[in-house]
Amino acid sequence: MMRSTAKQFYQRYFSATQDASWLARLMAGRQQEILGELMQWGVTSPTSER
Repeated sequence: MMRSTAKQFYQRYFSATQDASWLARLMAGRQQEILGELMQWGVTSPTSER
């Protein structure tokens, strides 16, 4: 199975959604912004192990 790069993903995404309304694109853009913010969070291990 081949993995797509981010560039390929976005090229395919915008190609597939070029006929979508501006509102649908705006919402998709906001989803990416939220995902980007979430990816900034650090992952920590639990303070106690059982």
